[in-house]
Amino acid sequence: MVTISGIRRARGVQIRARYRCWIAHCVIAAPLLAGLWNMPPIAAAAPPLFLRPNPAKTEAIGQIPLDRLDAAARAKANSVIQNTSVFKRMTPQVIDCDPRYYMFLIRHPEVIVSIWQLMDATDMRITRKGPLQFAAADGEGTEGRLEFLYGDQKVHVLYGEGAYTGSLTKRPIRADCLLVLHSEFTTDKTGRSFVRAQLDMFVDVKSVGVDLIARTFQNMIGNTTDMNFAETAQFVTKLSRTTEQNGPGVQRLAMRLMDVDTATRREFARHAGEVYRQASADYSKTKTAQRQEPNRMVSLRDRPPGNAKPPATANR
Repeated sequence: MVTISGIRRARGVQIRARYRCWIAHCVIAAPLLAGLWNMPPIAAAAPPLFLRPNPAKTEAIGQIPLDRLDAAARAKANSVIQNTSVFKRMTPQVIDCDPRYYMFLIRHPEVIVSIWQLMDATDMRITRKGPLQFAAADGEGTEGRLEFLYGDQKVHVLYGEGAYTGSLTKRPIRADCLLVLHSEFTTDKTGRSFVRAQLDMFVDVKSVGVDLIARTFQNMIGNTTDMNFAETAQFVTKLSRTTEQNGPGVQRLAMRLMDVDTATRREFARHAGEVYRQASADYSKTKTAQRQEPNRMVSLRDRPPGNAKPPATANR
């Protein structure tokens, strides 16, 4: 039987404290920027990356549904877009997950983080403060808030404001972030559902000196966020597969989640039950079809395939 502890042991999906929830990365990026604060300048023959044209960034901006945002949300999004210090388009990830289960997890990031807490895999905390608002802290000096500006089946837009105060820097570092998640749903020839997820990240670092360093080293910073995104996508796949095989265990887990309200825990348990029942029904259909498939009778007198002839009998 697959258990939640199996997620932790699974190769490539172990979530350690250094990995952060990619939804909350906008308020977690500051420590890395602070760590770059005291790095010596590096001479470069080519212009810094932030001075070069970035077609991916231009395309990403064009794909943000700004016309569907209200005036206040549009102002927040444009503020980050127009003052971007770091931009990163993450490597697309294919997630093996039921579409409704996936949408629930995307819109309830506190559920994933709470599971990590039960696994002793993170000190991060995300607490819902309203229908679309969250408070986030990484346990290492970074605190902030997150807000869904928009969401439908294909795209979600999140805005975050955060600040880091700790031993890595003498003064607080503030940063705003815009995360745009694109989701495409598809099925394979067996009818199994998959999600192709792509995340675009725009970060506006408020400190002038750190902003310059962040722009210069944005490729390095982007690689870190890319790794976090890939690890989280793998975790969602593993959680979905575990739910298919051990739905009752995941439902019991739902009732133990911290920093998650009762209604959300119950909704999580309901989704887990639906995924488990559907997987069980699909398995039963497959087994029934296999039993009903006629077996082809093969005679020992059948001729070999092609032009081959049966072996000649020896003359007596």
